[in-house]
Amino acid sequence: MSGVVLLACIGLGGAQAADLSFLNAQGNVEAVPGELVFVHKLHYRKLYEEKPFPDAVIYYYRNGVYKILSQGENHYGLYVMQGHTQDQTYTIRYISSPSHDWGDKTAFHQLTFVNGAQSNLFIQNAITERGEQIAQQNGEFITQEKNLDRVATEWHDGLKMAP
Repeated sequence: MSGVVLLACIGLGGAQAADLSFLNAQGNVEAVPGELVFVHKLHYRKLYEEKPFPDAVIYYYRNGVYKILSQGENHYGLYVMQGHTQDQTYTIRYISSPSHDWGDKTAFHQLTFVNGAQSNLFIQNAITERGEQIAQQNGEFITQEKNLDRVATEWHDGLKMAP
């Protein structure tokens, strides 16, 4: 399997493929985003010192592809979800595709989301491609499941979680 690269491809306005597609072309694997199903806006209270970006947005596609944007991140990857966004607690596990913002390496993240009475909180654990554990991070989040027709191509302050 050496030499295989995971690439996520979108067209203008985002691709709308029905299923996750693996297309072998010149030794590459392409993961095509499917239908956008929900969005998380995150505000970190505890940050990873190598990525001190307090705000992020994650777009989730029905076929297991995600896209994350922040002041220092803009990449795709794959996710699996345990539970549902309406549950009191649910967990999402992510493997990022090799990207410039992770030194052209992969990373594993696990976020546990808690829908609270007063606020929604998340706890994040991560492991680098080298197997190094990143210090636990946490913060607040909102989930958007309606009006999902626009996917930003780059970070701007309008993507921040409203105060």
